[in-house]
Amino acid sequence: MRFVALLLLLSATPNVFAATSHEKPNVIIFFMDDMGYGDCRAYNPESKVTLPNIESLCANGIRFTDAHSPSAVCAPSRYSVMTGNYPWRGRLENGTWMFHQRSQILDGQTTLGQLMKHAGYHTAFLGKVHLGGTVYSKTTRKPVTWKFDFHDIDFSRKWKDGPSDLGFDFTYSLPQGIQGSPYIAFRNGMLDGAPEDLIEWEPGIYGSSEIPTKGFGFKHWNSSEAGPQLISEATAFIDRHVKDHVDTPFFMHYCTESCHVPHTPPKTLAGKDIKGAAGDAHLDMIYEADIQLGILVDHLKTHGLLKNTLILFASDNGGLARGKPGNHRLDHNSNAPLRGSKATVWEGGHRVPLIARWGDGTQPGSTIAQAVTSSALVGLQDIFATLAELTGQTLDPKHDGLDSQSFLPALLQQDSSRLRHELLIQANDGDGWGQKLAKAFRKNQWKLITTKEKKPLHLFNLHEDLAEKHDLIESGDQKQRVAMMLSGLASILDSERSTPIFQTVHKPIPDHNTTEHRKVSLDRKTSSEELFQPVCTFKMKPINIPEDVRVEARGPDTWRIQGKAPFTISFTPKNNTPWNASSYRLLGLPVCNKNPGVTTISARLNNSKPLGWGRHCVGSAVALHDEHATVGFVFPITAPQYDGPDIFKDQLGKPNGHRHHWRQFFPADIVSIVLDIDSSNDRVDLEISDIFAAWEATPQRDRLLHELPYLDQFGQVRAVEWPGKLHSREQLQKELPEELSKAANGHTQNTSTYGGWKNGPHLESTGRFRTEKVGSQWWLVDPEGYLFFSTGACLAGTEAMTPVTATRIKEHYFERLPTKDAPSYWLSMLKRGDKNYVNFPALNAFYGLGNRWQKRSRDGIHDRMKMWGLNTLAAWSSTDIRKDRKTPYTLLASIWWLTGKKTPSPFRDDYVNDLCKALKQSSWAKDDPYCLGIFIGNEFEWPDRFSQLVFELPDGDTTKEWVLRQIRQKYASLNQLNEAWSASFSNWDQILQHGDTTYRASAAKDIDPLYFEFAQAFFKKSKEAIEKTLPGTLFLGCRCHRGPNVLGRAAVGHADVFSVNVYDNEVRSWQVPDNAEIPIIASEFHIGAADRGVPSPGLSSAWDQRQRGLAYARYLASALANPKFVGVHWFQWNDQSAGGRRDRENHQVGLVDVTGRSHVPFVDIVSHVANKKAAVRHAKPSSPIHALEKLLEDFPSETKAATTTSAKKLPATMVSRTQETKRTPKRAAIMANNLGETKNVVSQKTKTVAQLKEELDASTAECIDPTYTGLIQKKIYKAP
Repeated sequence: MRFVALLLLLSATPNVFAATSHEKPNVIIFFMDDMGYGDCRAYNPESKVTLPNIESLCANGIRFTDAHSPSAVCAPSRYSVMTGNYPWRGRLENGTWMFHQRSQILDGQTTLGQLMKHAGYHTAFLGKVHLGGTVYSKTTRKPVTWKFDFHDIDFSRKWKDGPSDLGFDFTYSLPQGIQGSPYIAFRNGMLDGAPEDLIEWEPGIYGSSEIPTKGFGFKHWNSSEAGPQLISEATAFIDRHVKDHVDTPFFMHYCTESCHVPHTPPKTLAGKDIKGAAGDAHLDMIYEADIQLGILVDHLKTHGLLKNTLILFASDNGGLARGKPGNHRLDHNSNAPLRGSKATVWEGGHRVPLIARWGDGTQPGSTIAQAVTSSALVGLQDIFATLAELTGQTLDPKHDGLDSQSFLPALLQQDSSRLRHELLIQANDGDGWGQKLAKAFRKNQWKLITTKEKKPLHLFNLHEDLAEKHDLIESGDQKQRVAMMLSGLASILDSERSTPIFQTVHKPIPDHNTTEHRKVSLDRKTSSEELFQPVCTFKMKPINIPEDVRVEARGPDTWRIQGKAPFTISFTPKNNTPWNASSYRLLGLPVCNKNPGVTTISARLNNSKPLGWGRHCVGSAVALHDEHATVGFVFPITAPQYDGPDIFKDQLGKPNGHRHHWRQFFPADIVSIVLDIDSSNDRVDLEISDIFAAWEATPQRDRLLHELPYLDQFGQVRAVEWPGKLHSREQLQKELPEELSKAANGHTQNTSTYGGWKNGPHLESTGRFRTEKVGSQWWLVDPEGYLFFSTGACLAGTEAMTPVTATRIKEHYFERLPTKDAPSYWLSMLKRGDKNYVNFPALNAFYGLGNRWQKRSRDGIHDRMKMWGLNTLAAWSSTDIRKDRKTPYTLLASIWWLTGKKTPSPFRDDYVNDLCKALKQSSWAKDDPYCLGIFIGNEFEWPDRFSQLVFELPDGDTTKEWVLRQIRQKYASLNQLNEAWSASFSNWDQILQHGDTTYRASAAKDIDPLYFEFAQAFFKKSKEAIEKTLPGTLFLGCRCHRGPNVLGRAAVGHADVFSVNVYDNEVRSWQVPDNAEIPIIASEFHIGAADRGVPSPGLSSAWDQRQRGLAYARYLASALANPKFVGVHWFQWNDQSAGGRRDRENHQVGLVDVTGRSHVPFVDIVSHVANKKAAVRHAKPSSPIHALEKLLEDFPSETKAATTTSAKKLPATMVSRTQETKRTPKRAAIMANNLGETKNVVSQKTKTVAQLKEELDASTAECIDPTYTGLIQKKIYKAP
């Protein structure tokens, strides 16, 4: 009930920007460690340490006298500040302390970093963490256990759930501060040093450093240097911010190590003596922190940032005891005038200094009043709501700052009615054993102390008794108050949210970084258009420019590239710092083709530590003349791992854009983009702009996309809107029949009965499909004798299953499923093994087409394929559709190999018989002229070397026994083999034993040459089985996705066609050497996108539906230009379920969506090019790019920019932006024109290179040839 009541308190509060002329301020939280209320003279005139910078902060701002840490110890308080929640809302009631414990921050809880990043801030975290995290074992690849050997930690992997995963762009983290192991630092989540420099430390004093507890750390660790290092990192961040993010405000969460034990102050800092300056090491460290604060303030002044920077100074809990009451060291009481100290439930344990300054020290230059004291009741978790209000954000009632209440009115000395009146605090002590979590509850000036079981212990009126000397718990007139406060305490502990939400009605002043569209839409949906709008750009510069290529800067963010095609060129971050795209889910490179022909771009984003083919992200685009296109990177995310709701674990693509791929890619570490560019005009003329990011992964957006129910009644993603999305059955009943009717009447008449090329050569009619080499090209020939190039779709039909689990039902994953009494119920609880599934494509066909939906759907597939130029029902297509005998089809058969591996066993005695049994399941297709051919198996495991396979096979396997026989035939005796292998076997059975690796290198020399005979046996015996069972049927190979070229050689003479599954921009056939005379078919490929709701774009991706179509055209063109290829088969007809199929794949790769309606404009382009395929192939194009030009020569360009940052719906937080000045005419005079000639090239030969550099802005200074000779004539940009 409390949660409901709080929602009723919603009231409008004006935003601070309505009352001030300020832009959003920079914000710094300067967070002390164990500094007490009495450590500073601003709170305790008797303090024995002089802290001029902290005292100046008070003089120029507001001093809060009733501010409290939510806990009397460190870790819980740090969680509360980071999330705006009481400590017990985290994973552990008393906080998470160790760096390898699971994060204290639970799934769905928003952090300060995420909050401020969402407001357009450039964010940084520095210092002590105490929030947990995850590090991984080298041996198990899993998170390390509680007890671990630090040598086993895999420091090549990121520290998961550390600050770098909490919304901070830059992090320099000390997991335990200086107080305990590990004695290390992480920079942006990665170990800030070499793992080999880690050692085991024993407790002790090592010069100026102290190791308080046993553990591991850097061998150069020095606890006295932690503070100087932190402040150095902080000022360097500000310097970088001013350089690269000048138009963006910054947020810094600075967590100093002072003044926690061990007390090891540095000798000096900023030219000032620290050690020994304040009386003892504890006070020296407080003084050190004061100097750190002064350095920050001076740095802000230097950069002109102080006037609009809000500094919040606080401590994580009360101060250290420094001795017994009345006998404090040096007569300095860190908590005066309060009772108690750190960890206690008394005021000294949790009442802390809180100081705020926002201004330059002058009255006109300060937003908040100077030298003011506020008695407002504040919990440090209130910083969260305060910054939300400050930046114009309304908190999500269920997720954001659940115990945070803004004290912005106190900062601005405005309406005090919105300030808090209740506060809960927990301590690490209490009266009696086991009271580690004693509670203190504030109600205005009253404080009730209870046990952790809520038994009342003490009551104080703090307005009259700040020192807590007069306990009123036994006062008869206070019983009602105690009962009321106990009720308030229980209400908070039982609440889902303890503080009200105040709706911000004024938006922040618009600037370059935020727009009014930042707010979550009220209908709880987002659009694909919004997700794909550019949010920020990354500045880049060209490198590795080929000799005949010119690169011209055309403005601050655009480049013109000209040169002889094809060529490769690279770009790197302009500031030499890796691009960090971890806060986004899409990257795009805008391009415009200025050439009359067709231009293709294949792109690769590289990480700093490439692992061959496996550690990068690929993208591509096709651009017609004057076409504006986007090279799209719908990238996978290797780290951080997905940490969203468990309900989505059964799908590879998550609702929030977190995607899985076999390639490893780390979006936080992008060091270059490599472009392979080709043009049908033989010369490239291409404009590109800086790479941009889209689909910002904000906490609010993530929550919206994760919101349940996930799938609507049609199986569509409910939370996203996109062009053509279905909204009602009435819409489906109108649009689906219309599409099918159009297809039924839209066939072209230039194809034969079987889809062959009727306008081409007419060869002998044999009544069955066959292969034939016509001139230099391989072709399929249809039963009537017409040339046939196979373009197909796998899984043609109305089936795309979605698992229905008890958990999904319980958590309302589905908006609606048919009830048991509904006619369509049988389509919603289909059994596959022991699992239930719903078949949404069939359901939607039923809804849209009525009782005859099965036949109408099948007819619609035949008709649309014919209209689109597709002539083959490829692998796994519906048997019913194939039996219609309206469209040629393929079959697929396989048997389970006894090895348990996906590797054939052709030397089994019963291999042919077993395969015949499998083939008999397709006996209905015997002698059917519509049967194009049959595949045997799919994606077998063909290792690069045969010996790899042989040694992994179990002992007694027939293949292994066959290999042994071949070896025995080669060697006359075991002694002869031992001599050849340098071995000492005592019997033949030992030589190939499973798991023995001793002699593999020697054995490989004898085993690897047997690969050809092994593979040949597979193809030969498979063909034998086909001829026995389905005579006259083409053997289409085994759909290889990898393997050596011995496979292609072995298939010749046995397989009729060699099949390869190739997911790439163009076809390839590594398995078939050039001299192997056998035709090839690409039996699987696809290109997906993420713009139609389904989260994953599949194994190959494009930016949008138009680029999907152009990518299809490019792939088809590459096959048409290759004389060996006789077909390409698209995978698949329907989109996969957004909820994941049986193996969790959920790719948007269909020709049609889950409702059965076609993806436009994708299928428009497929239809345009597929209907021209045979004519283009027969013309023998000289290359794939020229075949592509022929396919697209009469297809219209998209001349309007597909994406632009001028009309964005999300904020453009420029990631690497600098102030650019317009070029003067003098600068323009040295730029080359479009034809490569130089106009007015610098004629004043007396000018120096330095003078020229001064005249060029940052984007063109790199043009300068250091020798000056031949300036610009060589090329506009010269690779370094």
